[in-house]
Amino acid sequence: MATQVNGEVHPSSATLSHITGYPVISDSIAFIKGNPYGQKSIELGDSAYKTFAKPVIPYFAKPYQYVEPYVRKADLIGDDTLSKIDERVPVLKKSTGELWADGKYIVFFPLRKGFETKDHVFDVYSSEYKKVGGDGLVTSGKALVSTGLVVTSEALSWIGDYLRAGKVQAKETGNSIAQQVQQGVQQASNQASNH
Repeated sequence: MATQVNGEVHPSSATLSHITGYPVISDSIAFIKGNPYGQKSIELGDSAYKTFAKPVIPYFAKPYQYVEPYVRKADLIGDDTLSKIDERVPVLKKSTGELWADGKYIVFFPLRKGFETKDHVFDVYSSEYKKVGGDGLVTSGKALVSTGLVVTSEALSWIGDYLRAGKVQAKETGNSIAQQVQQGVQQASNQASNH
């Protein structure tokens, strides 16, 4: 469980290895190591370790023998927990670039949809303007009213489709629950008749 580097024994942790195996964490560590401020922080932490902790560590060797099995067990539990989290949240294994792109996609989704909607409305207006024909304020007004009606019709159609899908899903869920209740009642009546 311990590795030896430069004559010193360094304990290893499966949990910490698992955490540093995530692309975001490993990229962050690499960034900090490559940054001058990060390097200075690491140097300060290392000098603090050598000054304060390293001289005291030998005094904890004997008591640590008693708690080492518990520490190993906690490390194993931590690693197993992270493995289960990996199964449920696979996004943790994605590369940093992919996470960055996905995040930008989600953040800018409302803006992108707004531009798409604006373009759609202008396309509908231009087609309605051509249908009405002519020039002038009356033509623009007719096209504007017609565009409002078309866009409203499309929005209501979309809302209707969404609500119908929800209604179908609710009906299926209700049928499933009713079927489960009916099976439970049947099982209870069968058990009552057997006794």
